Amino acid sequence: MKTKYIFNLLALAMLMPAMLLTTACSNEDDVVNNTENIANKGYELPVTVNVTRQDAVATRASFDGSKLNFGEGDKLFVKGNDYSEGGAGFFAGTLTWQSGGTFSGTILIQNASYTGTIDALFTAGSALATLLPAKYGDYPYLSFTSEGTCSASVNYDVTKTFATSKATAVEQFSFEVGGYTSGTGFALHPSNAILNFTITGLAASTGVNVALSDGVSLAISGNVTTNDLGTATFAIGVNRETDLKDWTLTVAGNPITLVSSSKVVAAGKIYNITRAITDLSTINANYTAQNGETLTGTLASNVKISIADGATVILDGVTINGENSDMYKYAGITCEGDATIILSGTNNVKGFYNEYPGIYVPSGKKLTIQGVSDGNGKLTASSNGYGAGIGGCWGISCGNIEIQDGDITATGGYGCAGIGSGNGSACGTITISGGTVTATGGNSGAGIGSGNAFATCGAITISGGTVEATGGQYGAGIGSGFESACGTINIASTVIKVTATKGTDAPYSIGKGGGQSSSCGTVTIEDPSKVTLN
Repeated sequence: MKTKYIFNLLALAMLMPAMLLTTACSNEDDVVNNTENIANKGYELPVTVNVTRQDAVATRASFDGSKLNFGEGDKLFVKGNDYSEGGAGFFAGTLTWQSGGTFSGTILIQNASYTGTIDALFTAGSALATLLPAKYGDYPYLSFTSEGTCSASVNYDVTKTFATSKATAVEQFSFEVGGYTSGTGFALHPSNAILNFTITGLAASTGVNVALSDGVSLAISGNVTTNDLGTATFAIGVNRETDLKDWTLTVAGNPITLVSSSKVVAAGKIYNITRAITDLSTINANYTAQNGETLTGTLASNVKISIADGATVILDGVTINGENSDMYKYAGITCEGDATIILSGTNNVKGFYNEYPGIYVPSGKKLTIQGVSDGNGKLTASSNGYGAGIGGCWGISCGNIEIQDGDITATGGYGCAGIGSGNGSACGTITISGGTVTATGGNSGAGIGSGNAFATCGAITISGGTVEATGGQYGAGIGSGFESACGTINIASTVIKVTATKGTDAPYSIGKGGGQSSSCGTVTIEDPSKVTLN
């Protein structure tokens, strides 16, 4: 009955004017010293604890320009529960740093009848302590509902988790009361992990802006100065529940790929991420871009530019205008295996030797093209005469092609598709799920599909975006080229608009191209009102 009476008083107190409660919670001194507020929020239990560092190496990361060492303004936020017989119940409080490793303050407890010592409380209870570096501006509290349930929390500003130097160790500490010791850790923020970044390829000795955003509600930014080699190093704290695939990083205005697939970070861990920004105007030998790399600038040499197998690479204002010569038998960009290209800015890619495409992906592999997170990013891709815009070569087969986003224009050379196979070769499946796509086939090639002379392509699926496909003389807009074949074609009702224009001597806008041997699988158009046939 006594416990119920306490909670009834608390429920009545919670009906007091909002201004009183707001004032009482406006800073931590009110929380621990205002007796009326304590009656509403909990019951005092003074406590002093000793905190020791567990890590052998001092943390190098800074918080708001200050080193993460114990100092004036640092606080220890403690919360937990003790539901043993006669225990304190839920408890929480903020302790202020005094000197050395000593923090003192007041713990608020749920049970006013608790008669045990603080040593007994921590020994019997389950407690967690978190260090709050100075300038966090925290407002911790212990609150009750009318039903008697409790909670404790602390507010914080995640925008203060940018550091101009890299962390070499995660801050670790333990706190001790009597014979009870507990430990926890933090990285720039109590629930954060550290992302250590090394970004190369920037202007030397220059201040650059860094911005990390989840594209929804959170953004972290800061400024860092590169060294004399043009390398920027910095650390950013992110919440442990963050999936890096949802975040976008820009350095000096250049987008940086964090991960190519899902990666959920864990609190208290350090992740070292090294990325490069490569200006193609500085490249004078064959070059392979690695995962997370950003390519920019105009290629000034007749060298082969490749993307490593499994890599995600950003094209940000790239120009590759290949020279037509049998000395340079390669595409404008050659994927060495599975690859993802993310488009930012305006990009133009033309193949070198005329039998090669603008962008090539090998048979059995997959090329995925995306726009940056806001959907922008343009690409114009073409051959130098006899290759696809995106896809295969003259007599050399290619793999699967998937376009998820971006503004893409692809033009095929003679006997080749705009997107798909080259003359006398095969390509895998072609999938378009978003973006704006304009594809034009060369003479006898489809806009999207297969090229000329017994070329083939797999299934074609268009499930989103705006698509305009135009075939060459004997080619379908979407389907097969002259004397060639393609798989099934499905245009879903989820598209925005599809326009297919057949070549002058082709029988169908969507389906098979000209010639007695041309063929096509089943054609399905789910919503004819969204499809225009010319």
